[in-house]
Amino acid sequence: MVRVAMVDVPLHITSMWLPRYMDDPATTGSLGAGVVIRPGVKLTVRLGGKESSVGLINQVLAKFNVDAIVSYESPVELGVGYGMSAALTLGTAVGVAALLGRSVIEAAKVAHVVEVENRTGLGDVIAEYYGGGIEVRVRPGPPGVGLLDRVPYPEDLVVLTVDLGRGSTPTMLRELANKLNEIGPRYIEKMINEPTYENFVSLSREFSREIGFLTRDIEGRLSPCTRYADTYYVKKGVLVILTHEEEQLTQCLGEIGIAARRFVISNEGLKIVLRDQ
Repeated sequence: MVRVAMVDVPLHITSMWLPRYMDDPATTGSLGAGVVIRPGVKLTVRLGGKESSVGLINQVLAKFNVDAIVSYESPVELGVGYGMSAALTLGTAVGVAALLGRSVIEAAKVAHVVEVENRTGLGDVIAEYYGGGIEVRVRPGPPGVGLLDRVPYPEDLVVLTVDLGRGSTPTMLRELANKLNEIGPRYIEKMINEPTYENFVSLSREFSREIGFLTRDIEGRLSPCTRYADTYYVKKGVLVILTHEEEQLTQCLGEIGIAARRFVISNEGLKIVLRDQ
């Protein structure tokens, strides 16, 4: 018998964010808001074995000074904007911690530090750890340091996404640094002071436009279908649409040649169980 850790980590797509860099990676993070969604990334972690082909996973294992076999299934690819790198680092860290009998929340801090050191994410780990559906990050940092608020949202809300392309998060953060510092505080202050669904709907779209992700070309192509959407925004390489009219929206998107993925809002954060195989 070999004991393995089975970890299910939701994905997270930020809609607005403001980086907060500190000398200590454990207190670095972001303020902002986003949606936590499923299906997410499912990982199987077993101690011993060979190096992973994913560099971030190997960095997490190095922090624990262990070898492990980490396999995973994901509905999306790295580098698009779903917070998948955080799901891999978080799933690996808590899986290893569970097998070693160590603190899971301390393992989540390790995952956050790896994300910060690589500039692959600043607020995804805490969102994916706790869940919360539509979350607002009111204090930056990992679980145990940062703080999340939750936005109540209407029943039967569905998230449709469209992949537009892949990109480098470190490059994005570097290129948008000045713009984020310029416009970020205005949006984040409004969202934190009034964490309502209506505010999330309007601010997410406006932030996405002002930061330059939601272009006129994208909105023009999407325009025949927006009457079926509560809101829509773009994060890096993914278009996100929140809707109560899934059937009509999916049909409309199909008529204009757009195939969308379907997700549901997840109030649950990561799940972990141990299994003997």
